[in-house]
Amino acid sequence: MDLKVAIFKELVRKGYSELSDGRKVWDVANRSFLYMTSELVKSFLEVRQHPRYRQVIIDIEKDLLKKNSKDFVKGLKNEPYNLIDIGCGDGSKAKAFLEALGGEGKVRFCPLAPNEELVNLAMENIKKAGFENVKEFKPCRADFGSLHEVANKIKDEKYGKNVLLLLGSILASYDIHSYLFNLTQSMSVGDRLIIGNGIRRGERFESLEVYKHSVFKKWLFPLVRTLGFGKDEVDYDARFANGRVECFYKINFDKHTEYEGRKIEFKKGDEIVVAVLYKFYGPELEDFCKMYFREAELVRDANSEYALVLCKK
Repeated sequence: MDLKVAIFKELVRKGYSELSDGRKVWDVANRSFLYMTSELVKSFLEVRQHPRYRQVIIDIEKDLLKKNSKDFVKGLKNEPYNLIDIGCGDGSKAKAFLEALGGEGKVRFCPLAPNEELVNLAMENIKKAGFENVKEFKPCRADFGSLHEVANKIKDEKYGKNVLLLLGSILASYDIHSYLFNLTQSMSVGDRLIIGNGIRRGERFESLEVYKHSVFKKWLFPLVRTLGFGKDEVDYDARFANGRVECFYKINFDKHTEYEGRKIEFKKGDEIVVAVLYKFYGPELEDFCKMYFREAELVRDANSEYALVLCKK
């Protein structure tokens, strides 16, 4: 779907909430939108190089994968399965997972993202790595919200089980209950979900300055530009609100736009939320997973900043 069409549909579907002073808060936050164009993909890859992002998400997650992946797929060693890499990025997360297996198993690698460029990048990087146990490839272009519709379609007689990688704190961009419920409905007994998500040890909300960094501003700006705003017409900021981190733009001038004959009015002071991130404590995240899966096991890094959760259907 075209980014403009997707954003306007989201805008119309969600509408706005009104603050006590009359200002409106519009919500177009959808993690899938952040990868839908080449420009957004390029900025996303730049965000991955941000020191704090790399330290807390990429490096720790890879380390946890290397230490735990073999145990996570124990029992599937002799059974072919689809390795579905949700929000595959450049394939580095799946690469860490596969390296830990040491060539065991029979895997069909299925990179999944809303953008064909990312899907192809991940697939090519895994091919170049030359893993003995990766026998086939099945790229899939889809948004993260429709994963529950896609997962079963990937299965066939040859590869009848799924191991889903939901890494990079993608889950934090969604209501955890509806997302896990929909996902478990699409899974069969023996399927596994491996979640990678940031966790909290002290205050639930901290390190807000990370999300105020200019790399996030650059990454997220195309979403409001698609609604017709120039750089001088909005100001970027991030806050803790509604139980989550909200990245948003504040509107500096009255403006209106039209979509399919419908006029949408934006007023000075209104805000547009473009990205959200929910924060969980480790036990809380594990308990939520246990609500929807037969088994859930959480492992964390030494500083309790990040965790992997193995969920078995």
